[in-house]
Amino acid sequence: MYEGLPNKQLTQLLQTAVEAAQVAAVPIRAYFEKQDLRVREKSDGSPVTQADQEGEALIRTHLLSNAAIGPLDILGEEEGLQGTGTRWQWVVDPIDGTRSFIHGIPLFGTIIALVDTREQFPVLGVIHLPMLGITYAAGRGQGTTRQGKPLHLPEDLPIEKAIIGVGDFAQFSSVNREADYHQLLKMSGYVRGYTDCFGHGLVISGALGAMVDP
Repeated sequence: MYEGLPNKQLTQLLQTAVEAAQVAAVPIRAYFEKQDLRVREKSDGSPVTQADQEGEALIRTHLLSNAAIGPLDILGEEEGLQGTGTRWQWVVDPIDGTRSFIHGIPLFGTIIALVDTREQFPVLGVIHLPMLGITYAAGRGQGTTRQGKPLHLPEDLPIEKAIIGVGDFAQFSSVNREADYHQLLKMSGYVRGYTDCFGHGLVISGALGAMVDP
């Protein structure tokens, strides 16, 4: 049980995060259907689109106007940190998987978390997959839901029988972990590429045995 916030407030904050992700999904879906999407490159080489920026702006507005415990700091993928140093901080990625989004692959998602900066751990989290209409939500001491229904995970399978999700090989290479990638291939005959938060959602639901995303 998390004692940093009353259970009622934590429930309200989790609902606010779910709503914020779903509000942002409206323009994100509309941009996904566009053929003339404008894309620019950030300083780290990763792509960003109008959908990322508009989605984050909508999320920020919703979180700030509906917080159960007053306005909280927000750290966003596109606009950085906004706030005054509150104990609890929202962390937002409007489109996790922008490259998939740009290429018309519908497996990207919106991620929102609330972090206790004093204790240095997340107290709630939401993954929303706009094109699939799937929402995962979890709060400390409150369990995890998919589409609002509690999840109950199956028993763990031996790694040689489980489906293991992995990110792109380039991710392993960028941190000098190529050997780990090849070791996974030897350990399991069912290593499959499910990048971005879509893959992590599959672990949450019990479909994947693990997701390795360096």
